[in-house]
Amino acid sequence: MIIVAAGVAFPAAAVTEPRDEPGDTRPPVKVYVSETLDISSIQLSGEGTVGTDNTTFNAVGGGPSITVDPTSADFDGVQPGAYYADSDRDIRADLWVVRPQVTQLEIRNSRQTRVTGQRVTPERLQRLSVEAQYNFADADRLDVSVVGPTGETVASSRITQSGGRTTVDMGDPAPGIYTITVTGSNVEAGTRAATVRVTGDAATATPTATTAPTATPTATTTAPTATATPEQTTTPTAERATTPTTTPTAESTTGDSPGFGVGTALVAALVLTVTALARRR
Repeated sequence: MIIVAAGVAFPAAAVTEPRDEPGDTRPPVKVYVSETLDISSIQLSGEGTVGTDNTTFNAVGGGPSITVDPTSADFDGVQPGAYYADSDRDIRADLWVVRPQVTQLEIRNSRQTRVTGQRVTPERLQRLSVEAQYNFADADRLDVSVVGPTGETVASSRITQSGGRTTVDMGDPAPGIYTITVTGSNVEAGTRAATVRVTGDAATATPTATTAPTATPTATTTAPTATATPEQTTTPTAERATTPTTTPTAESTTGDSPGFGVGTALVAALVLTVTALARRR
C-alpha cells in the first residue's frame, strides 16, 4: 500500500486594516521595520510579559539597542534582526524585526495582458489590474495608487493579501506615463512602484489668450488754471506843456520917446564913419 501525503495550501487570511498588536504573542514575536504597534502583551523568553514601561531591547549577539514605549512601539529605522528585552532573565530573542518587502508587482491591461513597464494604446488600458506579493501580509494591507502624467492621482484601491489583485477603472486615459505604487498602510517601508506608458500625443497645456481689458478714458474735469493777466497800468503821459512864447509886441512909440532918439543918433554916427573911411581909400 502506498500512502501519498499531499500538502494543501490554504489562502492567507486577508488583512483589511493594519494590526494594532501581534496576533501571536509567543517569543520571538515578528514585527516589521517602520511598523508601529502595541507590544506590551508579548511574552518574554525568560518569564512574564514586556509590560507598559519603557523597555530597551538589545541585539542578540551584540549590536545596537532600541528603547520603545511598548504601548506604541515604533520600529521605523530599526535594523532587522533578533532582540531581547533588558528586563528579561535571559538573552534569548523576544523580538524578531523583519525588513518588509513587496517581492512582485505586476500590471495588466483590459485584456489581462501583462504591460508592466511597457507601452499600450488608450483603448487597451481603460481598466488596469494590479497584482502584488509581499512578506508582511500577516500585519498589513497594501494601498494602491495610480498617478497620471501630470502628477494627479487618477485611481486608488487596496490589496488585502499577498498574491491578491485589484482592478481600477481608468476611463479614457490620456497619453503619457502612469506610475502605479503599492505601499503598506502602516508598514510604510514595504513599497514598490511600476510604470506603464499610454501611447499617443501627450496633452500640452495651451495658454489661453486673455484679452486685456482696454482702459476707458475717464473724463477728468480739469479746473482751468487762472493765468495772471497783467493789469493795464495807466502810465501817466506827460502832457506837453505849452510854454507860452512871449512875442515881443511892437509898442507904438511916439516920436518924442527918449529911446528912439538915441538909437537914431547912433545909426547916423555909424554911417558917417563908414563914409569917411571909404573916401580915404
